Amino acid sequence: MTRDPHVEDALDSALPALLVRPPWEGGTKEPPAVLSLKTPQESTIVRWAPGRREEWLKAPYKYSQKRMPEDTDWDELAEFFAGDQARELWKPRDWRSKSRFEQLYMGLVMQAPRELGEKLLADERYWDAFVDFSVGADRGAVARHEMAAYPPALHQARKKKWSVYALEPFLDHAVAQAMIKDFDGRGSDEAQDAWYDLHGVDAVRLTIPDALRKPGPKRERAEAALRSVARRHGDDILVEAAGYYGDEAVQAVSRLRIDPLDLYPDPMPELPQGWDPERLPRILLRLRRQAALPHAATRNLLTMLAISESHKPYAGVPLVTAPLDPESLAEFAWALYEADRHPKVWASPGVQYALAEWGDDGTADRLAPIVARWSRAYVWESGGQSALRLFSALGTDSALRHLDRLANKAEDQKWIGRSAREALKRAAEQRGLTQEQLADRLVPDLGLDADGSLTLDYGPRRFVVGFDEEIRPFVTDESGKPRKTLPKPGAKDDDVLAPAAYKRFSDLRKEARTVAAEQVKRLEAAMVTGRTWTAEEFAELFVAHPLMRQIARRLVWTAGTDAFRVAEDGTLSDVRDDAFALPGGARVALPHPLVLGEDAVQAWAAIFADYEILQPFPQLGRPVHALAEDERGSGRLSRFEGGSVHFGRILGLTSRGWTLGEKETGGFRRQVMLMTPDERHLMVTFEPGIRVFDPEEYAEQRIDHVMLLTGRYSGTSLAFGELDPVTASEIITDLHRLID
Repeated sequence: MTRDPHVEDALDSALPALLVRPPWEGGTKEPPAVLSLKTPQESTIVRWAPGRREEWLKAPYKYSQKRMPEDTDWDELAEFFAGDQARELWKPRDWRSKSRFEQLYMGLVMQAPRELGEKLLADERYWDAFVDFSVGADRGAVARHEMAAYPPALHQARKKKWSVYALEPFLDHAVAQAMIKDFDGRGSDEAQDAWYDLHGVDAVRLTIPDALRKPGPKRERAEAALRSVARRHGDDILVEAAGYYGDEAVQAVSRLRIDPLDLYPDPMPELPQGWDPERLPRILLRLRRQAALPHAATRNLLTMLAISESHKPYAGVPLVTAPLDPESLAEFAWALYEADRHPKVWASPGVQYALAEWGDDGTADRLAPIVARWSRAYVWESGGQSALRLFSALGTDSALRHLDRLANKAEDQKWIGRSAREALKRAAEQRGLTQEQLADRLVPDLGLDADGSLTLDYGPRRFVVGFDEEIRPFVTDESGKPRKTLPKPGAKDDDVLAPAAYKRFSDLRKEARTVAAEQVKRLEAAMVTGRTWTAEEFAELFVAHPLMRQIARRLVWTAGTDAFRVAEDGTLSDVRDDAFALPGGARVALPHPLVLGEDAVQAWAAIFADYEILQPFPQLGRPVHALAEDERGSGRLSRFEGGSVHFGRILGLTSRGWTLGEKETGGFRRQVMLMTPDERHLMVTFEPGIRVFDPEEYAEQRIDHVMLLTGRYSGTSLAFGELDPVTASEIITDLHRLID
């Protein structure tokens, strides 16, 4: 890029020393010490951190596992497992049989007399099943039976990556090998760190032989484990543990690359094509914005990024950025992303780090629409989920709005959408809010005044933009005269202000349309779920908000048993059009017509007709349905079963919160499901199923079962009469849309 004559190269004395002379320029690196040490073969030791055993005894039942009845015949159940019948029940691809098998197995392990549980744990026929048990099952078994549960827990760690949690209380050579095998040094080694913290010098002693073996992946993992220990407990613990093997081992350990700044490849890699300091924006100094990094220092920074990982940069990178200007770093990171051409991932690891750590709201504005267009295949192949780190790292309202939009609108909902929702959940928890409360506060005001308008300046003339009740923009001139639309800039207009104002109007129109669609969908869901707001929240988030006020005016609200609407001037009125005062302690809701009642619905419909108010979604005119008496006690809705429907109608349910079941053998999907607000699971099965790659092959589908279950992973039937009337009505409405 062209060199700015007003920006001079900063002097070396003003720069971080690492950018002037990085460690790899310090001469020849000393070769690693290699020793052939024999690991001691000692009996297994069992230790517990304070309170851990008591915690683990509850672990199997923390999530979904249910206890067996206390009057279970444990001897009969033990005989069931001793024979071959239990093995017939274990079907890895059938979640119902898996769930039942696990309940029986864990009942025998956790509740039966101890000798029966220990006999089952010793039966190697079931160790592979043990590997696939739900979270906490292994820890519960270890907490109750200790050494009797050690063999299946060790088998699990050997068969399944990152499953060493249950080995924490055990200390021996085999456990040390399991800890080293899965240590990646990227900050996700909580289980290993807990093991080293608990067993201290003894654990380090079992690791040192692999940290001093010949160079290779296993040595690298062992070294990373020791660095993690040294970071938390100091270098002395390594020296003390090495003393077991003699003075030569102590000297060799002292030469390990414990200093993170020494962790760089040898030889150093060439910079990727496109990473040319002369073609990238210059990075300014924070306090002297007329001074920038010289190209040599920029090249050293780029080299540090080239040897970085996305979640764990080279240790020098965070140390050198404090004196650098954040705005120019953000521009530099974006330009580097545009110049980067990694063959496998969406951006080189160092570029991913730079975007996440140096990016700003402007960077997020640029990246979000790109991520939204990524296909599921591209995300899977290129690791696209990591792009969301930028939005989470920023944590600003603008960045979280992008996450909210990706959670609902990204083309790839399996990876990007789900990850965005998880990130929003974490952000809400950090602010002490629910996800719905956070979403309320992320609605942008688009820069509008308190009265919901915006003045656009063309220089010699100005225009005022407002929004009607359907969030469509309208334009008036300064005298208040309406115009069909905003005129294009003319010859007499300011050549800078007018084009910027015209573009602002275009962007505003698109953004308002998007925001309105998103908020209408959210409010409809709030009506169905019965969500409420405090009086203060309602006043701030709806009445005072320049955009949300327009939507709120078109709906009926309730405070307790009193219904009201928001008038055009922002005041509240009841069904008689009298002024309504919102009680300070009231909870405000969007009532479903079933909650309002038929008489109130008719009265409010007349008011809205008189004022020619069009509702943003069906509220007063919403269809309502009730369960038949014989359906209330049943877990099936047989009136919808047996009919034939086009597959497109089934897919259409997904726009209303339903999800398709997982792909089955042959590439078919045979279920569509809905989770109710209280986590009940409605499942509709159909045959022959929708083939993923060719839905038209079996265009007509037969509805097989419509059933209600107690939970997402439960096979237990639940009577439809257990649903609240609003949820039941909405389900029946959706099913009518499907069948009729």
